[in-house]
Amino acid sequence: MTFNTCLGCHGDPKNAPAPVKIGYLPDRHHLRVDTPIDPDYSASPYPDLSPDGTHKCITCHKVDWVEDSSKPLGGYFKFALEPTDPQFRDCLNCHKQKKKDGRLVATVHHLTDKAQKKLCYQCHGSLVNNATDDHRVPDQANAPDPGKARHCGKVMPEGDRNFYDISIITPWPGDNYKDKTWQTMLDTIYSDCPDFAKRYYDPNVLDGQFNINPPRYKYEMDSDGNIQAILVPDGIDEGRRTGNCEHCHYQGENPGDDVQANTGLAKDDIGTNMSNHHSTGVGQLGSGSVHTCSLCHAPEDPPIFTIRGCEVCHAISTVHAIEFDADGDGIDPGNEKTPFMGHIGNDINCRGCHLNFRTGQTYQASELGKIPPGYQGPVPSVTTLSTDGMIAGTATDLTITGSGFYTAIDIGDGRTVEAIPRIELVGSDNSVTEIALDRADVTETSIDVTLPASLKPDTYELYVVKGRYDPEKGGRDYSQRSGARSFLVAPNANIDAVSCSNGKVTITGSGFGNTFVAGSDSMGVLGDGSNCSIESWSDTQIVANCGSGTGTVTVDGLFGEASSDAACGGTDDSGRPKWWSIWSWWSSWSWSRR
Repeated sequence: MTFNTCLGCHGDPKNAPAPVKIGYLPDRHHLRVDTPIDPDYSASPYPDLSPDGTHKCITCHKVDWVEDSSKPLGGYFKFALEPTDPQFRDCLNCHKQKKKDGRLVATVHHLTDKAQKKLCYQCHGSLVNNATDDHRVPDQANAPDPGKARHCGKVMPEGDRNFYDISIITPWPGDNYKDKTWQTMLDTIYSDCPDFAKRYYDPNVLDGQFNINPPRYKYEMDSDGNIQAILVPDGIDEGRRTGNCEHCHYQGENPGDDVQANTGLAKDDIGTNMSNHHSTGVGQLGSGSVHTCSLCHAPEDPPIFTIRGCEVCHAISTVHAIEFDADGDGIDPGNEKTPFMGHIGNDINCRGCHLNFRTGQTYQASELGKIPPGYQGPVPSVTTLSTDGMIAGTATDLTITGSGFYTAIDIGDGRTVEAIPRIELVGSDNSVTEIALDRADVTETSIDVTLPASLKPDTYELYVVKGRYDPEKGGRDYSQRSGARSFLVAPNANIDAVSCSNGKVTITGSGFGNTFVAGSDSMGVLGDGSNCSIESWSDTQIVANCGSGTGTVTVDGLFGEASSDAACGGTDDSGRPKWWSIWSWWSSWSWSRR
């Protein structure tokens, strides 16, 4: 989560997608001045600066003292950041996750209907799988013969390929090799075909060639700034074990240090398995979620912590497409300089899953550098939208920035295919509007697109969906989806009729916005160029007192603007029609001439 993610829905009220509560964010927060600071939730980042335990300017905004002898106090306070700096109002400075009895509670987003139904990818995109999808989940409960071991090494018909055995390239969630608990897990899983399990730990089975015995490596930075892998001799408990998720999602060589030794990487850059999942609050007691610990953890006693539970949401199709653009120049699979920040960017990352065994002194791994069939590059990731909304009936230019939007893929024999995205807008009724993109509109990190004026008013979920051309099937396989971004197509303000009496103007129409934000520069009514005071405001009717000058009425609604002649003319400062003022002036002038 970043403040940009938050502002995608909670930003400028001109673009804030419904049904999020409207209101210019600074105004909404300034109303908290002199109200008590909640110590557990939405607390100010600097509460100790408050003299009485209530919100003040300096409890939210960091300030610096500037010495200036010309000032009465010898100086003055100045904002440490300019108000134009995005971090000046970083939502996450204050909006921290709730806790109950010391446990994190599920976030408001994880209590939505989608989250309760385990439709993960509808918000997170192709970084995760839906737990309800028919992706490759080697789950015993879903096997053709539930309650028994999987296929025990047998090659199954095509229809059963979704369920597959543990293998030498199947990672473990954590480092369970120290006390041999992984052997117990294998024996439990394959209780009805124990010889299949033994191939992975018994040196007398198949000459031990498939024994799972991952080596350990330390990682140190050389003089050129590249991280090098250094083998740790057997029997020394140092470095990181390969062949498991903790190879990257790891506590660090020196627990307690902010930065992992010799890597320059802070531990919080990635997060451990536990912190990444427990921090969501999902499944924890008292979280408010329908889910329990069994969402991730197997209910067996003792629990079988294999990769099987992880693959319910992290299957092959998603884990091979996760990468971070550390340099900001687009993602180059296999050649990113910084390891541990994704799954495909650096060869060191591949060791986490695929360096799970060794034969003699030769360390085995999956074939690196080979592009797997159907590979489309990293998952598209949206960082910012140039606008979060548009007015219906008006074509709007949109620039999307992020990463993973375009990938050129070498498929061998001198042939290259392209993975090019399109835009998908999913309406509140689940209807999908697809907007095609030309190659010229797309780079690895940006997309320029014109949204058509024909889009109907609605609150949409906007996705960047990437597809690779398949020469065998023809067309593109649009299977990689970015996370959702809210996008509002708002109805334009429209005036149907205007009536007035004694300076009070009643305007009927549509698209004004349901709530008037008092003091807002973006909403109001003008009568012949002068501001009118608002008596009542709804989406279809406004009553305003305009005093003099109501010949033309202009409504500046939440999303659009409309003007119309008042038909009944204007009034003077006393609320009388303008003709009265003119007649009175002429009458007085004519009598003075007599």
